[in-house]
Amino acid sequence: MTRLFDQMEVLGRILLDDAPKTPGSEEAIRTAAAAIQFVDATGQVADFEDYVRSLEAYAPPLAIARFDTRQDADAWLMAQKRPPSFASILVADEYFSVFFNPTSGWRGLGRQPRLEFYLQEMADERRQPSGLSFSTKAEAEAWMNQQPTPPQQVVIDIAGAPYLAAYHHRIDYRVLYPLPAPTPPSREA
Repeated sequence: MTRLFDQMEVLGRILLDDAPKTPGSEEAIRTAAAAIQFVDATGQVADFEDYVRSLEAYAPPLAIARFDTRQDADAWLMAQKRPPSFASILVADEYFSVFFNPTSGWRGLGRQPRLEFYLQEMADERRQPSGLSFSTKAEAEAWMNQQPTPPQQVVIDIAGAPYLAAYHHRIDYRVLYPLPAPTPPSREA
């Protein structure tokens, strides 16, 4: 919790001492400070700090829920009295955005390529394999399910192919994603 309040102090010093000169920066700093105050006032400090830790660990993009089918996700969305205005959910291991307009009451889901971008970035960074190797996907899944708290992301080998063993910690969901081939280097370099 201290860390969050330390950030508030830094924002205050920037605003008072450094007098930002970029147009709109003062309003942006005040908005950031209000966001931090909102996180604190609504009891979300631990969730926020957990979110920051997941960013630092380069965990899979945050999802607030997971559904096996689109129909299940639609039913959940329609049953929400006040759904989030914008959030990500997983539907059959694909990311969808939740949209809600409180003024009109309109709500909907839209597929988003977040997972593809995340996995491609992981492949392009050529993350070091963990040394964990499995003959079959079932063996790898058994390993993941035996972990009390699996790593949020780790590259493993399944039958000679790279996979990302991912743990969506907010929804306690474990999944194996095949990694795509790395993007070839540009000829311009």
